[in-house]
Formats: sequence, C-alpha cells, structure tokens
Amino acid sequence: MDNIIEMKIKDSNSWPIVSDGYFRKKMTDQLVKDGIRLDAVDKIFQNSINILSNCPNPMDETPNSKTGIVIGKVQSGKTSNFISLMALAFDNNYDIIVVLGGTKKILLGQNVTRISSYFSNIPMERMVILATNQNESILNPTAIKQFINEKRKVVIVGLKGKVRINTIAKIFADPILSNVPTLVIDDEGDQATLNTQSSRNSMSATYEAAVTLKERLKRHCFLSITATPQANILIKTWDQLSPDFGSLVYPGDDYCGLEEFHGENQDTYIKLIPDNEPSILEDMGLPMSFYKALATFFVGGAIRIYRGDTDNHAMLIHPSQRKFEHQIVMRKVNSVVNDWKVIARTKLGGINDLSYQSLLTYLHNAYLDFKNDGVILPSFNELENYILKCIRMCPDAHLCNGDEDASENSRFYKVNIFVGGNLVERGLTIKGLAVTYIIRRARGVSNVDNTEQRARWFGYKRSFLDVCRVFTTQPIKDDFSSILEHDDDLWATIERAELRGVPFKEIPRVFVLANKMLNMTRRNVAKTERFSYSEWNKQDYLLLIRSSVERNIAYINDFRKKNHDLIEILDYSGVNKHVLIKGLNFFEVKNSLLDNLIFPDESRLDNTFFNKLEEAIRKSEINPVIDILWIREKEHETRSINSSGEINQLFQGRNSTPGSPTYYPGDSSMVSISRSGVMQLQIHFIRPKNRPEVEYYSPAIALYVPSTYSEKMERLVGQI
Repeated sequence: MDNIIEMKIKDSNSWPIVSDGYFRKKMTDQLVKDGIRLDAVDKIFQNSINILSNCPNPMDETPNSKTGIVIGKVQSGKTSNFISLMALAFDNNYDIIVVLGGTKKILLGQNVTRISSYFSNIPMERMVILATNQNESILNPTAIKQFINEKRKVVIVGLKGKVRINTIAKIFADPILSNVPTLVIDDEGDQATLNTQSSRNSMSATYEAAVTLKERLKRHCFLSITATPQANILIKTWDQLSPDFGSLVYPGDDYCGLEEFHGENQDTYIKLIPDNEPSILEDMGLPMSFYKALATFFVGGAIRIYRGDTDNHAMLIHPSQRKFEHQIVMRKVNSVVNDWKVIARTKLGGINDLSYQSLLTYLHNAYLDFKNDGVILPSFNELENYILKCIRMCPDAHLCNGDEDASENSRFYKVNIFVGGNLVERGLTIKGLAVTYIIRRARGVSNVDNTEQRARWFGYKRSFLDVCRVFTTQPIKDDFSSILEHDDDLWATIERAELRGVPFKEIPRVFVLANKMLNMTRRNVAKTERFSYSEWNKQDYLLLIRSSVERNIAYINDFRKKNHDLIEILDYSGVNKHVLIKGLNFFEVKNSLLDNLIFPDESRLDNTFFNKLEEAIRKSEINPVIDILWIREKEHETRSINSSGEINQLFQGRNSTPGSPTYYPGDSSMVSISRSGVMQLQIHFIRPKNRPEVEYYSPAIALYVPSTYSEKMERLVGQI
C-alpha cells in the first residue's frame, strides 16, 4: 500500500500526499542507478514532499492557484530535485507538468535530455514528454486531451520566451484542459520570466506570456526554481509572480559552495590575479597568472589520476561576455596548450628537450603551491609522468557562447578546457570543474544574483576539493566574500520566518549586503535601497476613519496605563506640556503598541515600515532603547491637511528665545531635551483645522532614529 503523509500546511487545509507511488518508485530506481545513495534519494524526496505540501490539492474541485519559489544553492543539483518533485506530483493527481526550461536552446535541450533520462524507465503508455521545439504539431488541445483520457501523464518543456510560452498557453484556452491540475516549473526562475518593465508600469513580453499562462490555469501551482532568489523576493508582493510560499532545498553533504570557497579557507582556494598584470584580453601574450592557472590545472588533474580518480577534469576560462574576445582567448590558450602537448609527448618519448625546462618550472611551482596549501602529495618525480599524460590528453579548448557551443564535444575527453561568457554562467554544468580563471566583472556596481550564478566552481566536489582553485581579481574575491554573508543572512531570514509561522509575503525584505559595489538584483526588475534613516520619520497622512481612530486611541491609552508608574512630565509654560516614558525596549513597544495601530494607506510610516525597521535593528545587533513622548497631551493640536489627508506640518517649531517665559525649543528638539542617543516615539493628537466636519483628534506619530543606529544599519539593503 502506498505511504500517505498528512502534511499540515500553513494557511490551508492539510491534504494527504502519496509518498511511495509508482512514479516515486521508478524515479528512485533511476537515481540509485545513477550512483546516488538511497539515503540521499530519501532526502531529495522529503524536500519534494515539503514543496508539494504547499501546492494546491489537485483533488479539490474548487479552482485554486498558488505561486511558490524553491531555493537551492548554485550547482547543488536542483534539476534532480525538481524532477523528483515532478514524479511526486504525478503520484498525487497532477496530470500535466509544464517546464519552462531556460532561455537558450542548449539549456532547453539539457532539460529535455535530463527529464527524459530520469523517466527513461517509464513506458510511453504512462507518460509523454513533449518539447516546444520538437513536437509543436501535437501541442494542441485535441492531442493533449487524448493523452489525458488515456491516463498518460504529460510533460511539456519549452523555452522561456513570448512565442513558446504563448504556444503552451493556447493549449489551456480549452475549458477542459484549463481545469486539469497542472504544475508549472520555471527553471532558473529569476531569469527572463520576471517583469523587466515594472518601473515603467508596463509588462515585458515574456512576463506577459507567463501571466497569460497562469491566468488560463484554474488549478495550478507556478514554481520558480533558483539558487539566486533575490529578484523573486524583492518584486512587489502584489505581482502575479511574487511567491505565496518558499521552500529551501539543502544540498547534500558533499556539496562545496560559498562557505568552502569563500569562507575562512578562501586563501587556499582563491588565487589573486595581480592588479598590475596585463589582462588575458590584451593584444599580447598570456599573463603570468594564466600560466600558473594552467599549470595548476594539469598538476591537479595528475593528482586526481594518481589517486585513482577516473572522473572528468575541467578548467573554465570566463574572460568577458563579448564573443569576439572569447575567440581571442581561444587562440591564445590553444597555442600554449598545443605547445605544451608537443613538449609533453617529446618528454614521454624519452627525448630531453631544452624547452621542457620552461614548462617544468611552471609545473613544479604549481606542485609546490599545492604542497604549501597542505595538499597531501607524492613526490614530484612520482607525479611527473602523470602530469605529462594529463597535458597530452587535453584537446583544444571548447568554446561555449551564443555563436557556438562546443561543450557537447567534451564528452569524448577526460580532460577539458572551456572558454565562454553568458552561456557558462547559468544552468550549464561542467563535469569535473577544478580550476576557474575568471576576470569578468562589471566596471561599476554588480548584481549579487548575476555574480553568484557565475560561480560554476561550486558543486559536489568534496572528493577533489583540495585541488580546486579559482584565479580571479581582488574585486571579484571581495564580491564573493560579501555574497557569502548576504546568502547566509537570506537563508536565515527565510528559516526564521518559517519557524515563526510568518507567511512568505510578509517576510520583511531586509538583507545584509555590506559591499556597496553590489546591488541585490537588476533595477529594472526590483529596486532596493540602503538603509539610511533620516533622524525624524514622520507620519505624513492623518487617519480619518473614526472607528479606526477610536481603536488606535484605545490601544495608546491602554499602553500608557500599563506604564503609568514610569511617567515623567515635561512642562513648557503650560501649553507645551508633554508626558514622557523613558527607557523602554523597542521590540516590546512594537509588539504591544505599534503592531496594533492602523495607519492610512498612503502613509510612509506604517506597519510595513516598522516591520522592516525591526528586522534591520535585529540584523544590526542594536540594543534598541526607546523613549515615548505624548506631545501636548492636554492641549491637542490643529493642523492643515490637504484633500487626501496629507498633514501640512506635523511638528511645532521653536517659540521665542531661551530664557523667555514662553520659550519652547520645538518638537524636533525634544530628543536633546530627553536623550539624543536613543530612539524617541512622539505621539501627537491632531484635528484638521480646515476640515470642520472632523470633530475628533486623530493620533499621528513620529519616530526619531539616532545616527548611531542608522550608521549600523547602512550595511543593509531593503525593498523599495
């Protein structure tokens, strides 16, 4: 009997999930056959159960749609995870799965191949896999309905582009198919699908097509799969692709990523390219750092062979995004590699050649570098022939860009060098990648998500991590050090929200990013800003809904009553008479007072503002002390407001001169009168003097954030 797991889903009814159905069993067999341990397979499927539990129950008759995001790590095996999710979804009454499989044909082909290979042990009578670039003639409602009627599960894989997505969307214009439970998987979901025209209040073509697809599916879940979720998290929560839920997929024990390469041991794995060295792109020979990288690559390959490691060994050169520069680098690299191959063959043939001395110097220095880094090695003499054989095995470099993708040729060789740009920075997996030479970086500010996706050196490399090296520049090294801290914070933020039961849309979009040469994502998709509070943050609109005003006053009065014993009076000539309570904890004030207040929809100071501020204070490790001041608590204030409720001027200014009987320093100066080094919350009671129909006073608040707090929060970025 199939195992049933009853999942408790936040904000939803639980639904029973079959955890050991036909497709799960077939997928398990295939994963084990591919060399994945059974305990690792169980972990993959537990991730899938957690993800599917958040999706709509396909057995519900009522139309129900959700949007989710699945967050993994770069090069951590997200494909096997989402294909396992597909198997589980099929076992649980989802009938159609749409996979948006990348923006380039090679990535589409890679996805089709992987999906087909994972499901290769399932007969065609149970499932069909269709690709938009291969099966367009049967991508129509009639054919799909026939498959469904025959109880065959349907997978449709398409490129992320307007034309291909619309081809898929047309299928679901059919009223019967629009009600078939469908899972949409957007692979690399932070790329292309999101709206790049949001700042112009318009829709980019691919985004519009994705929204059309979603609108036609009455019972579906749209899942974005990515290792760089910054853009998906930072888009407005009302956006149709903003996630309703998020799931973190933890990599296996053998994974090596940001922590291993850019953490405490980064000086072992990251080798700096000197600032004063000519670039590999300049019209001259190759720089000395590249010769070191190439020698490191061949020596590292020899070490692996000596140990009995028969897997692929690869090097990646990522010089720029320009295709003509890839050709320049290719010619230079192939010239050197071919020279070294001739020398290696000559030496292996027993002929002593003077030219070998120059090569020997590079190889021996690379050997010593490994030794100095603590790698356990045989003697150089024992290793020498292995190094020469490794050089001899290497073919010409493989070019991977939009003009040419020669990476398929690499399957004929054990030792490979790749040169590329955009094509090698996202989604493409390079087997056995051990040495990376990367100089590509934007001249100004870079984006975290794009930069992290270039880290093809991440992956399941524990068995040969000690011979992995990245040759790069100081700015790129600094980028990744900052991204490590940022990535840890992002995951911790989501984990903390999950533990506290905070819905995904309500997670404060505040993240650590100390490096000011990095933005979180593309500004045409989502905008962020550094936390930089002006000292005074004022409620700029007055609440004029009487029932809500009375509710706010009740909470304010109740809070004051509970803290009555702490009250002090500040008296300026009777009129400016304030009530002061000192030394409260900000978190307690927020929880018991601010979280209960209702704010005008237009106000800059609202619950979202305070949620973000709370998150920023926590992440800045500030001990948040706050004073509360009831301003003119007896003689309330009148202020002019415009037709939309905007307050003309909340604060009363200074009156008279110091020493005068009527002197008052002004509302904004009350912080220096009480304590300028702590936060201050002012509560004003305002009646609009130009709106005679409003006969009641409405609370309006202002918050002072001391500069010492603001300075600590400047290492944070938040959603605009």
